[in-house]
Amino acid sequence: MPQVSVIIPAHNAAAFLHETLQSVRDQTFPDWEVVAVDDGSSDATWSILEGAGPRVRAFRNTSPAGPAAARNRALEHATGELVAFLDADDLLLPQFLERQVACLRKASSEHRKVGVVACDALLLDEHAYAGHTYLDQIPSRDRHKPLTLDRILERNPIYISSLVPSAVGESVGWFDVELFGTEDFGLWVKILERGYEAILNPEPLAVYRRHAGSVSSNIARQGANNRRTYELAIARGALSARQRRIARRGVRYNRAMEVVATLRFRPAGHAPVRQVLRALPLVAWVALTNPRWWRQWVAVLRTGRQPAAVRPRDKQAQDDRA
Repeated sequence: MPQVSVIIPAHNAAAFLHETLQSVRDQTFPDWEVVAVDDGSSDATWSILEGAGPRVRAFRNTSPAGPAAARNRALEHATGELVAFLDADDLLLPQFLERQVACLRKASSEHRKVGVVACDALLLDEHAYAGHTYLDQIPSRDRHKPLTLDRILERNPIYISSLVPSAVGESVGWFDVELFGTEDFGLWVKILERGYEAILNPEPLAVYRRHAGSVSSNIARQGANNRRTYELAIARGALSARQRRIARRGVRYNRAMEVVATLRFRPAGHAPVRQVLRALPLVAWVALTNPRWWRQWVAVLRTGRQPAAVRPRDKQAQDDRA
């Protein structure tokens, strides 16, 4: 039984999948398996997974079920004590598993109740690496704060390629299948709600491959999924009074972005006056209480493309369904 199961959901990922799988084979930590699910691909994804070798166990959805459902299906077949997540177009650097497992073991030896071990990631654009990392996108004043539930609710800094003990993930039911593009955020929140700790290894140990910005209609979809993530957290009833206030702000903020994006990118023609008037109070509240985020989203709405810092995690699946 391998110590770590690397979980890969793959939807039309043939262009990147060979390189992604090779990044797992190149790990300095030898005790791993890959469990991958082809989520209804129409390209050569399934052929690549079928021929990937004995350490890659592959399963296939005949039609797309979404990244959360694909991950959950892979997790049903995972045998590792630990689970590492990897998107089908991203990469692990050779020491990812070795360093992350060591980080978890050290914290556990100190009797810490660890539920997530996160890391930083290099950013790979279409032709070259960016001059900054995933965590460099976070304001410097927030970069070294502990990964508490309050902080995660304010803004999620945990990159998807994280390590989670299988027993912890199973205890919270893994991913919420109704979420699309925010299911990792939802998982971190559920884990921290149960009193587990998230720890950050500040080393860049993975590679986040950034594609050209997706179509602008995804902005409304992402707002809806972020909003639903906060709503689910509130409904579970495990948040403190302060955390509920943070989550309610998140609901209002993402609802405003959903409304504004929907109106901004309607098909040709003017938005109904009644709909615009109904949205104005909410939009005004967000503009007044979140000026930094509002400025960023004004730029997004003007250009019609999402900046890399706020794009959905499940990049290829999101683009394919736009």
